[in-house]
Amino acid sequence: MKKKKSSGYVCTVCGYKSPVKLGKCPQCGSWNSFVEEEESEKEDVNIVTLETGKSEKFERIKTGINEFDRVLGGGIVRGSIILIGGEPGIGKSTLILEVLDRVAKFGRVLYVSGEESKEQIMMRAERLNIHNKNIELLTEQDIDLIRDLTLSRKPILLVIDSIQTVFSKDVEGAQGNINQVKECTRILIEIAKKHGVSVILIGHVTKEGTIAGPKTIEHMVDGVFYIDGTRNDILRLFRGVKNRFGTTNEVGFFEMGEQGLIEVKNPSLEFLSGGVLKEGSVITSALEGSLPIFFEVQSLVTPTIFPIPRRVASGIDYNRLLLLIAIIEKRLRIKLGGFDIYVNVVGGFKPDDRTNDLAFALSIVSSYYEKPLINKSVVLGELGLSGEVRPTVGIERMVKQGKSLGFENFVIPKFFEGKLKINDINLFFVSTVEEAKEIVF
Repeated sequence: MKKKKSSGYVCTVCGYKSPVKLGKCPQCGSWNSFVEEEESEKEDVNIVTLETGKSEKFERIKTGINEFDRVLGGGIVRGSIILIGGEPGIGKSTLILEVLDRVAKFGRVLYVSGEESKEQIMMRAERLNIHNKNIELLTEQDIDLIRDLTLSRKPILLVIDSIQTVFSKDVEGAQGNINQVKECTRILIEIAKKHGVSVILIGHVTKEGTIAGPKTIEHMVDGVFYIDGTRNDILRLFRGVKNRFGTTNEVGFFEMGEQGLIEVKNPSLEFLSGGVLKEGSVITSALEGSLPIFFEVQSLVTPTIFPIPRRVASGIDYNRLLLLIAIIEKRLRIKLGGFDIYVNVVGGFKPDDRTNDLAFALSIVSSYYEKPLINKSVVLGELGLSGEVRPTVGIERMVKQGKSLGFENFVIPKFFEGKLKINDINLFFVSTVEEAKEIVF
């Protein structure tokens, strides 16, 4: 077997390249992560100019799963290759089977599994009530055999589960090796681009939450998408981190049930209690992509029995919670040193948005005074260290969405006074946390 020429060494964690093998990666700090990278053969290039080149309108395959199609930008682009990652048991294979069932109505699809047997896949299909003669199963790990079968069968969609299990005989090393994964991905890209076959790769996720294997394969594919959540959560979030044929500002919501992943039409209902809020509970909103999600935050302030009071945060960054407590103590002159404080976001939602600062702060104050907020109210705004309420992106969209959900009172930054006018609701414009406290109680 002819060995390909080496082009140096590369870190399997972050993709850092070095001419010599290093013990520790200077970029990500990983130990013993460098492997030899083989030089790929150069191919002929076809150059066009902007004057002579003609843009093409991408043809998309609509699966009919609205949340999936929306995140991809309108459907699967023919001849594209995308990578879907997620933790084990999160629902990757379940979602892919549902997608294949929908796409198979347009033609033949091929599902290649390097991990599970045909019997295991058929058992999952039986549970999902999927019986489709256009879905073909193949249990194979040799990329050359997969390529030959794909070109002979000519499916409109090819799924590889997972990319870390396939290998090429022309490359040294075991499955999952950086050179193996890169070479197999290159072959699949060639199939997608030259023969118009859409390809979906499923990837394992490391304990750090990134797709296992070389980071470079994320740059090679057209789109990278993750399924977020845990096995104990009912809700699954399908989000994009890279999409050459659409925006990455979209998030799809699915609910895991006995019949597989079911799309959630109104995600806000998953995080709202639906009843009258008690002390310590506040409704707020965050943008997931371009979609405003409304959810409930709860706080419990109780006298401590410990020398050092406890601070427990679920759904909010712990250091952010400490910062908000400091603002409350300084600006509202509420002494919380003798109290344990527990903060939670209902439904396991984890917002990454400072628009919720004021809501978390008022939730703590509400529990401290044992007084609920005014009914049907939503609190929005970022808090500064001096107690000022700052504007954030998307508040206008949140208010309009909140009105459609039946909320009547909105506490928002004073920045929007005179700029935001919506009928049939009450808008309370506040510039400080002190003003917000006086309005909501």
